[in-house]
Amino acid sequence: MTDAPATLAFRRLLVIAANDDSDATLFRRAGALAEAWGAGLDVLHVVEPPTEIDRIAKAIGLRVADLESRLEADARTALSARLAEALPDVPAKLHIQVGKTFIEIIRHVEAQGADLVLKAAEMLGGNRSGLFASTDQHLLRKCPCPVWLVPPSARPRVATILAAVDVDTGQATAPKTLEGLNEVLIDTVVRLAVAERRAGQPVEVHLLHVWDAPGEGMVRLWSDSSDPTRAVDDYVGAVEATHWTALGALAEAARTRCSNDGQADVAVRPTLLRGKPREVIPAQAVALDADLLVIGTIARTGVPGLIIGNTAEDVLNTVECAVVTVKPPGFISPLSRR
Repeated sequence: MTDAPATLAFRRLLVIAANDDSDATLFRRAGALAEAWGAGLDVLHVVEPPTEIDRIAKAIGLRVADLESRLEADARTALSARLAEALPDVPAKLHIQVGKTFIEIIRHVEAQGADLVLKAAEMLGGNRSGLFASTDQHLLRKCPCPVWLVPPSARPRVATILAAVDVDTGQATAPKTLEGLNEVLIDTVVRLAVAERRAGQPVEVHLLHVWDAPGEGMVRLWSDSSDPTRAVDDYVGAVEATHWTALGALAEAARTRCSNDGQADVAVRPTLLRGKPREVIPAQAVALDADLLVIGTIARTGVPGLIIGNTAEDVLNTVECAVVTVKPPGFISPLSRR
């Protein structure tokens, strides 16, 4: 493995195995990332016992614990073979757990210190245009580290990354939380982009901020100016300029980090669009033909304008590309044992 700078490399990558033929593609993607980052690689498969395991165990003359052990052993045998075939030269540690999938994933993240989860997306109805299935929804809301959900249609390489950021800290009731989320998001985006460049792939990063001027109607209605239209234009222009300045600073920070790692040719392009995030972000993902959307997801932060809650889920369940979701510093999963 290469020795990647600690600040620009995930240290431990956790891959969630389905124990079927779809695992090979996910394993190879994870192996390439682990090599680019110099990261440790864990593979986790969770065996969810059948709902009638008590009756099944009784029917075949086994204790429930013994039946679970057999299921675990069978999964380990099958996955060991798949892992050896897909990644013969990449060290990976296989973990098998019995329980509820999203709970065991989060427990593993906290116990082993994984800092990125890579998982095949599960879609209700079996297609990318439907909603994420229950396990993925739980991870989006509760997993403390970034989660990368890969749809079946995902391309093998990431050439275009769309990162949705909110730079409107002046209107936020928790500006430090929002600033921290932006820092984590930029850090994650840069790590992903640098990994692609280390693999010799061209990559573009588009930092998108969706903004609005909520006071426009009031200015238009109540302005005492002799030229109300100009007053509105001045107000909207000032709001837009403030957003551009903050977004430009984030883009420059991302460029500097890429350059410090010797990857100055990573293109970082800020984009400011007016409208509603749940409409603009999916539309921009289509316009860019994005391979990956990186977005912040937090619940109950009280940050106006932040891509949170129902808005984030609307966006995530609309886009066709792979998604990476991040939480702000200090986020503690509601499943945490601490």
